[in-house]
Amino acid sequence: PLVPEKTGEMASCKPFYALAVFAAATLCIIAVSRSSNQLKSSVASHSIARFAKPAPFTSRNLRRKCTAPSPRAGHAMVVGAGAGGLITEVDKDSYYPTLKNAGGKLILVDFYTDWCGPCKMIYPYLEELARENPDTLQIVKLNCAGENRELVNELGVRVLPTFLFYKNEENIATVKGAKREDLKNIIAEYAVAAA
Repeated sequence: PLVPEKTGEMASCKPFYALAVFAAATLCIIAVSRSSNQLKSSVASHSIARFAKPAPFTSRNLRRKCTAPSPRAGHAMVVGAGAGGLITEVDKDSYYPTLKNAGGKLILVDFYTDWCGPCKMIYPYLEELARENPDTLQIVKLNCAGENRELVNELGVRVLPTFLFYKNEENIATVKGAKREDLKNIIAEYAVAAA
């Protein structure tokens, strides 16, 4: 019998207690297993969520965004740098007129997109170059996305960022990637000749 008799004999209670202990142990194992799996999935989802969150916006490491829309067709728009240096954003319609109007000044064209990490990281350096060389260097940037894609393909830009250097409307140098030293060396070589 599973229920103890009224006579008080413990021998008849042993099967009942064994069953109760087995059931309790089984329930504990199931509970621990479920909470362990929930804990594992919670840790995994927390880890994934931690890496999926975008980095906070800081003006130090991200390309500054224009508050105005992209330049109207055929018009250049000043977007950055200060203290005399200018960085101008152009589009497919204002690209060649900007090169023509520069005269003998060295032009550095920055091909970028908003999602390009290296493009964002080198932008403060471009602002610094614009401030240091206001009389001998003009920096122009062109967003490779959207309607400018045809011009970008025509110019053979495949890597971002890409920097094209022009003097007297002629391409004199190209730098692929965010290579500060290469930019600095080309500017030193050609900006001196323009002075």
